[in-house]
Amino acid sequence: MGTKLQLASIISSIAFIVLIGMGFIVILTVPELSQSPAYPMIWAVVISAIITPIVGWLIASKIIKAR
Repeated sequence: MGTKLQLASIISSIAFIVLIGMGFIVILTVPELSQSPAYPMIWAVVISAIITPIVGWLIASKIIKAR
């Protein structure tokens, strides 16, 4: 269980950074969103914070099962 949690944490951290980076690039390049970027950026962070732990746990589970 500890190994799966550590692996999920690492995967989630990487996924969070990637999703936030992609979200900010999209928000800042779309003209309608870049006029007031604070709220879309907050939503990008909230959605990423919810999605990435779940995705990390699922990927870690598959990696552990494959061993």
